[in-house]
Amino acid sequence: MPHLRFRGIATEPLAQLAPALVQQLSELTGAPVAHFTLERVHTEFIIAPAPGTGYPFVELLWFDRGQAVQDAAAKLITAAVQAELGAQTEVAVVVLPLTRTAYYDNGQHYG
Repeated sequence: MPHLRFRGIATEPLAQLAPALVQQLSELTGAPVAHFTLERVHTEFIIAPAPGTGYPFVELLWFDRGQAVQDAAAKLITAAVQAELGAQTEVAVVVLPLTRTAYYDNGQHYG
């Protein structure tokens, strides 16, 4: 169920980093690889006063797994993006915890 939304990264680098990252996150969380989804969102960054290139921005939507696991996941995501785009690449990771009663699969919530 963990869902990752990537902005500010092209399709090719994301496709290259995805398999290893999902495997590492699966091992960290205990969630099966098949339960992960990755989405690349086309984004145009507007940095005053004109459009800019921005930087990789990742949203991680999942059920809360505690601070230690969340910290480890953010580090794995950052390392994977930097390995693909360069160690000096700034990477933002925002964790959006979901509640089980607010997540539905085929009309049924997880609560």
